[in-house]
Amino acid sequence: MKRILSFRSGVIAALIVTVNGSVPAQQGDASKAVESDATKLVYADFQGLQNGRPVSKRGGLTRLNKYAQNMANAPRVRGLENADPPSPAPARETDQDSAAAFEYELRIPNEWAGVNMEVFGQPEKDGKLVADDVSGYKFITMRIFAKGPRSMRIELITRGHGYSLVSGYPSAVFRVSSGCNTYKLKLDSFGQPEWAPPLDLKADVLKKLTSVTVGVFCKKCTIENGTVVVDNIAFEK
Repeated sequence: MKRILSFRSGVIAALIVTVNGSVPAQQGDASKAVESDATKLVYADFQGLQNGRPVSKRGGLTRLNKYAQNMANAPRVRGLENADPPSPAPARETDQDSAAAFEYELRIPNEWAGVNMEVFGQPEKDGKLVADDVSGYKFITMRIFAKGPRSMRIELITRGHGYSLVSGYPSAVFRVSSGCNTYKLKLDSFGQPEWAPPLDLKADVLKKLTSVTVGVFCKKCTIENGTVVVDNIAFEK
């Protein structure tokens, strides 16, 4: 079965998503928005928009970030046109289901570089980031279509609640398969790079989570172009 996934921002006129390929974890029905229950916290299903930009399930901001060892050749990223701060583009997979998407280009020379989509769980309150306690969950799941990267990275972020690192938050790298697939990662598998200020995953991050990033990256980079579409980010027990 094939579905047409179109970007409302004009980034891509139409993108064919094949959903009958291999599924590394659980294959879900992308035509239905996931709902929270006693065993699941739906973090972002991207069904709502604010000022044209996708937001999390409870209205938290989404934005696009880029970084590089050589910022003179920083990655290029394209999402919602004329958005400030940069935002992923809303994408529609079916009449009932929406997602968030971006295009990217990793450039050379760079020892390391990357692009990610950051999703905040809740809107700011009184100018401060609102934290979620997800320490009672064991997994994070999300549905991804990725054309270009072979691997992607998820980071778990806390800012303004005791820690605000520039980089080095707990992360997990996973291989992506062709087509639109659901990926399921154990939260206790997330770790920090050796050079990062050490954090206690549960006490410092999972109890005070302010955002999740999903992105592409490279080391000793080569030129790479691609498209990433993300939907149905959730924490599960």
